[in-house]
Amino acid sequence: MLDWSFIGNTIIKCAGGIPETFLLVLVSLLISTPFAFLMALVNLHPQRLLSKVLSVYISFVRSLPLILIIFLIYHALPVWIVGIGNLLGKEINIYDMSDMVYGYVVFTFVSIPILSEVFRAGLLAIPKSQEEAAKSIGMTGFQAVIYIILPQVIKKQLPVLCTFTTNLIKMTSLAFCMSIREITGEARVAAADSIRYIECYLVIFFMYLVICVLVEQIFKHFERATC
Repeated sequence: MLDWSFIGNTIIKCAGGIPETFLLVLVSLLISTPFAFLMALVNLHPQRLLSKVLSVYISFVRSLPLILIIFLIYHALPVWIVGIGNLLGKEINIYDMSDMVYGYVVFTFVSIPILSEVFRAGLLAIPKSQEEAAKSIGMTGFQAVIYIILPQVIKKQLPVLCTFTTNLIKMTSLAFCMSIREITGEARVAAADSIRYIECYLVIFFMYLVICVLVEQIFKHFERATC
């Protein structure tokens, strides 16, 4: 039988991890979005060397499971950095870095190539005449991209951005691998203390469901507002 009093206490405990979850998502999106858009602009010219290098990065992220990327950045990268520091005769104390910083690095690293492909698809959907019309009224190429092209790309790609954002929220459930006490991390602690795994996973099932539905509704509101 389910222990409803334990479920109530677990909901309160897991709710304490919601700020960490949203911080991971929001900070990662804020950092990755401008870099992703720049990558998309570069990848519009696939014959360039930089575009070929970036395509390797995109393939790298696509090919590896997220949990493996987490282990590489959270466990292996600090060892490599300390080792390089020792070779250079410098002491680098990277282990004092907050676990949340590692979380931002991981989810930003994963988000940039995915978002860049979203933006690239949006850019390809914008007629060249839009940029030419902007330049004909005296705008620079940069102004045309920022004020004319970018708003249209975001408008066209809102459904895809919604899907990516909800996926990113779900991806943060692996942040417990970096000792981050987000929603899943709090649930795992409660489950380990009580051995009531079914109740704990039911709680986070409904919490992620509610959060993702709310995010979808927010994006739908913006879609209607931009129509």
